Amino acid sequence: MSLRNPSSTTPLLRRTLLAGAAMGLGCMISPAAQAQSVTRIIVPFPAGGQADFMARLLAEKLKDELGRTIIVENRFGAGTRLAAEALKNAPADGNTVLLAPVDPMFIGPLIYNNMRFNPVTDFKTITDVVGVQFGLAVNANSPIKTLAQFVQAAKANPEKYPIGITTVGTLLHFLAVEFVAQSRTGSTLVPYRGGAAMATELLGNQLTAGMDATATFKEYHRSGKLRVLAVAGDKRADALPDVPTFAESGYPNLVTSSRYLLYVHANTAPAVATQWAQAMRKVLAMPDVREKLGQTGYELLPSGTPEEVAKYTDALAARWTPVIKATGFKGD
Repeated sequence: MSLRNPSSTTPLLRRTLLAGAAMGLGCMISPAAQAQSVTRIIVPFPAGGQADFMARLLAEKLKDELGRTIIVENRFGAGTRLAAEALKNAPADGNTVLLAPVDPMFIGPLIYNNMRFNPVTDFKTITDVVGVQFGLAVNANSPIKTLAQFVQAAKANPEKYPIGITTVGTLLHFLAVEFVAQSRTGSTLVPYRGGAAMATELLGNQLTAGMDATATFKEYHRSGKLRVLAVAGDKRADALPDVPTFAESGYPNLVTSSRYLLYVHANTAPAVATQWAQAMRKVLAMPDVREKLGQTGYELLPSGTPEEVAKYTDALAARWTPVIKATGFKGD
């Protein structure tokens, strides 16, 4: 792999998840607290992408539920670490929350020597939000119609078949590493600053293939501009039922997914965190929100218990920690 390169004990997040949810119900934020500064939802990806769309959709609904002005702040870069650092450095008053994938929280300590936050002790997990499927896509005009055809072509001319990825040091990154290793294509991984930038180059035939969340590719696939060859979930993506899984395509070990979780500062008062949890679960149950999130390409979750979310997170970390360590990858 030539991604400038793909360590520390994996901190499983059970304590974080349970601490964020083991709170009494019915607590409300005082009027004085509500009157404080503008509330921020920090997103670790650029504006214009699907994560940004999701955050703005939720912010619009949450402002009514919480009675506050809510803005979305895009803090992207450093494999989502900049966004997490922004939450750590913010006051623990509930006016700053982080909407981010769960995987960088356990992957970060494995690959970065200079972590300026501790995922277990610095944050509380409020709730899960949506599920994320990953897919591999090519331009619709490409002669490649299936994953098997991509592998065959890339093996013959690996330099002509690089794979774009949108974040380094995340589950998406190591899924791509695993795909290249298992398929033996020799493809180079090319990092981009967000799904929109990568999709633009796929559409312009400046990039042969790209791997990202299916939310990035869904509309392009449906409109016949891009072709998603396979998705990595344990089942076909709800938004792309015509696309086979990697397992169906001959790669049974390439089965994984992620989730977006909502985090607050670890020192946030339980009453404040509880109100956020209740408001988010209410918003996620709204029919129009569910419809828009589903149309975007995110997987709708059944609102699991804190124990179920912790179990999911622990299993994800256990599955990928040996893979990540075996790559020897160290981040900048």
